[in-house]
Amino acid sequence: MLKSLLGAAAALGMLGVVACSQGPNEEAGEAADTAAEQAATGTTDMGQGPAEEAGEALDAQTNGAPAGDTTTTPPATTTP
Repeated sequence: MLKSLLGAAAALGMLGVVACSQGPNEEAGEAADTAAEQAATGTTDMGQGPAEEAGEALDAQTNGAPAGDTTTTPPATTTP
């Protein structure tokens, strides 16, 4: 019983770590927020700023693809 409880707790802990990963747009937003706050106040607050929130939303919409990523293949053209 104790082993299964510890196993379940470990599994939930690993799931929490995986779920908290940031996408590239959110990381860029966080860096922008930090730089803006450092320039304005001379200190940084570890809270989530507006650019980080926008990056997080963009990551959710693009499944974590970086902004401006053009890795899709254009449609093939045929000549008559």
